[in-house]
Amino acid sequence: MKIIFKTDPQMEKNTALIFTHPNENAVKNKIEALLEKNQKKITAINGLNSRNIQISMDSILAIESEERMCNLRLKTGEMYLYKKRLKVAEADFSEDGFIRINNQTMVNIREVKEFVNTTNARIEVTLSDGSRYFISRYYMNDFRRALL
Repeated sequence: MKIIFKTDPQMEKNTALIFTHPNENAVKNKIEALLEKNQKKITAINGLNSRNIQISMDSILAIESEERMCNLRLKTGEMYLYKKRLKVAEADFSEDGFIRINNQTMVNIREVKEFVNTTNARIEVTLSDGSRYFISRYYMNDFRRALL
């Protein structure tokens, strides 16, 4: 099999487009299996039945502090608990594209749809599901660096 790599500046970041011959369906299945295997997962708690569940990091939109635990808000709208404080969660999630935007919230930087200036030199960020959060001035520079 011959592999050719090309770049396209119009494509989104973290996106790869693969073309194959229709007879190469086995290759497609192997690539999908490898990608699924390499997805980082974390263990969270289902608040309804207190069971542990494995959640893909890519499915998390935001992490919100709630006392000594965190709420994980998923793209599907589901909420799960993470048994660590936000300060500890920040160390766990920062390598995977999450950034702290205020004292109570971290967001998945890949899910930021838009951000606008508001009053008092604050910025409001909108995620892909339409939820909105304010970025505090303290975390503003970190947010700007993460977007560049």
